[in-house]
Amino acid sequence: MLETKNFLIPTLFGEPYFTKPPVFNWVLAGAFAITRDYSEWTARMVSSLSVILTSLFLLFLWKEVVKTSSLFTLLLPSLIYLTTPEVIDKALRAEIDAFYSLLVALYVYLWFYLYEIKQRKSLSYLLAGIIAGFAVLTKTFQALLFFYLALVPYLYTESSLRDLFKLNRHFLFLFGVCLVFCSWIFSLHLKGIDITQIIDSWIGEYKSAALAKEMSPSQHFIAYTLGALFSLSPWLFFLSFYLKHLPKDNPLHYKLFKYSAFLFILSYFFHFLFPGARFRYIMPSLSGFAILCAIPMLYMDKVFSFSLKKLFTALIVLVFIGKQAYTFFYYSYHTKNLNYYRRAALEVAELLQGKRTLYLCKDFPPHHLVYYLKYRYRAVDDFIYLRKIEECQSIPAGAFVFIERRSFEGIEIPRNWVTIPLKVRKKDYFLIKVQ
Repeated sequence: MLETKNFLIPTLFGEPYFTKPPVFNWVLAGAFAITRDYSEWTARMVSSLSVILTSLFLLFLWKEVVKTSSLFTLLLPSLIYLTTPEVIDKALRAEIDAFYSLLVALYVYLWFYLYEIKQRKSLSYLLAGIIAGFAVLTKTFQALLFFYLALVPYLYTESSLRDLFKLNRHFLFLFGVCLVFCSWIFSLHLKGIDITQIIDSWIGEYKSAALAKEMSPSQHFIAYTLGALFSLSPWLFFLSFYLKHLPKDNPLHYKLFKYSAFLFILSYFFHFLFPGARFRYIMPSLSGFAILCAIPMLYMDKVFSFSLKKLFTALIVLVFIGKQAYTFFYYSYHTKNLNYYRRAALEVAELLQGKRTLYLCKDFPPHHLVYYLKYRYRAVDDFIYLRKIEECQSIPAGAFVFIERRSFEGIEIPRNWVTIPLKVRKKDYFLIKVQ
């Protein structure tokens, strides 16, 4: 986007690219443009700032719920969120999860704030819908899943399911979503882009996610049990408090408990049912998890005799020490065994023998590889994308072609091609030199 100055129609190697919605790319492009630093650090900074903003929003909401002057009590959900291992991990990555979770937390809990605390029920649906529209343009329509998993059972327990069929309630939410989404679609339509092209791309993403086989059923089970235990500890154990006590003595606390419980628990089990789903997919529900873990601490002094502040401080220190130990061992292991794209980029750069142009045949290469080749190591100036195999067979002498193995098989190989097999993570590729 920064190179082409075309922010409305994203392109990849000159081809329109709608597999991923545009908002996160806009945010990253904005961060790069503001800082003038086109590095991994800037991309990771977006995730870190997103996590911080989510915690500040939780602080704002919590302050309106608990009505306390105690700084320790006010900071509970924010500190829990910031020290949840899964959140820490995503705050350090140049990936979409942290920013996407910020948008989901904003619209899901803005609805609760306006609906239950301010009693502005129509406004709650409208504003939540507008922010949800941007969440849809960040991660497609699955961004709405978290809201409905929390909203529908919550309204049922409040005997308010009729809200779903009211023009000045749920239909205002749908209007807000459509307002943002359709504005983007209409802008693309004016540029000659067919909406079916976008929908087909998104449906393809859903299918590939549903049919993904990156994990076996046993690995999926471990990720959502032992993996969840590790990713959510030590705060996960505070949920056992609800086996002994529910905050029914305070109506607002109880409503927030129900809403957050539906958000987190139903999100967990929903994704647990899909073998291709990774645990990080439930990160947008971790704002609810943080609130669920904070509520018991309002009642600890009544139930237990120990000091809550000392326990909380000890657990934060434990998380810090655990994260440092994990970093010490994991990142050295990652550098040695899992640094697929850096190693592949360095290998390709060496094989190119100083050539600054790389042809791409039929399939797009991993975007990580493109980043390292063009921007990090500056080994390639231009990528030329060739859509058809026939075009790949007429490349000039001295050029290099990057092609996935499945596209390479079954074609007639010209005699002047020298093929070099490459392994990039789990996929097989060939780098071809045309003699």
